[in-house]
Amino acid sequence: MLDYTIKMKINTDNTTEMITILKPNLRPNSIKQYEIHLNKLKKIFKSDTYDFLSNPDEVMDKLSSNHYTSQRNTLNAVIILLLALNEDDKYSELIEEYQLRRDKLNQQYIKENDKGTVSASQKSNFVELDEIKNMLKTMDSEIKMRGLKKKADLTGKEKELLMVYTIFSMLVKYPVRLDFSGMKLINKTHFNKLKDEDLKMGNYLVNSKNSLLMIMNEYKTSLKYGEKQIPIDKDIEKIIRMYMKATGKSNGDVLFVSSKNTPLSRNSLSALLTKTSKLYLNKSISTTLMRKIVVSSTIPKEVINKQCDLAYIMCHSIEVQNSVYNKSAE
Repeated sequence: MLDYTIKMKINTDNTTEMITILKPNLRPNSIKQYEIHLNKLKKIFKSDTYDFLSNPDEVMDKLSSNHYTSQRNTLNAVIILLLALNEDDKYSELIEEYQLRRDKLNQQYIKENDKGTVSASQKSNFVELDEIKNMLKTMDSEIKMRGLKKKADLTGKEKELLMVYTIFSMLVKYPVRLDFSGMKLINKTHFNKLKDEDLKMGNYLVNSKNSLLMIMNEYKTSLKYGEKQIPIDKDIEKIIRMYMKATGKSNGDVLFVSSKNTPLSRNSLSALLTKTSKLYLNKSISTTLMRKIVVSSTIPKEVINKQCDLAYIMCHSIEVQNSVYNKSAE
């Protein structure tokens, strides 16, 4: 066993500062997720310090009941923390130990994805997209039956029903991750007056007289792909506007909020989706699984397999195949 002692008592603010210095390009949400994983570890070990990190085998033993992707994410947080603390390379060997374990989990992730199948836990919760659409029809009927679209004083539960109906409707068409969390509603006039630094921060739903436009700045791969502008189609616009009117949303409001009227966090959004799918479908559907459901229903597996085989024969990637060789005479 490696003999290390990590006795720094690091509060959330210090952790944020250290990670930001080490990884200045990380999004705030990524840093927050690292902190969540680290705080969970401290709770598991019932410790105010990080002494327990000196024993990677014990850490892995404590994490063994978690899904391997959760283990991997936790190890990434541990590695980031140790790198931030690694003055004079005093934790270099320990970092390597954690990297070895993380890399094994990465290999497992790659192997699972290469199979083109969902994991065992996802398989038990997998549904066809039509089942999600039928769930939305049931929710819509419930909303109409209870007269929630025009009800003056909505209860917390009624607002939640309208909200989760709207979110699931959006995810069917726009299967993002948990990026609707914190999204702000803003009129086009006000949006056009925002300063450059504000334009590049946060996610917005831009409200024009006859259209809605989703502006995505904060999402997992934003550093690679930059700002995304996604026009909302009329069917989804109708649902969003119904929700906005029923819940009294106006310019500058956060679109989705908790029962305490605070911005719905990513964790709360995830919990709401799984709770709702459990209620209506007896399935726990996360945004990750939702993304797989939408893509799998939109692009048949046989098509993907044919693309892979043809790309292999032609000695190039599917991306090159689609961008360079997949053409039409029209």
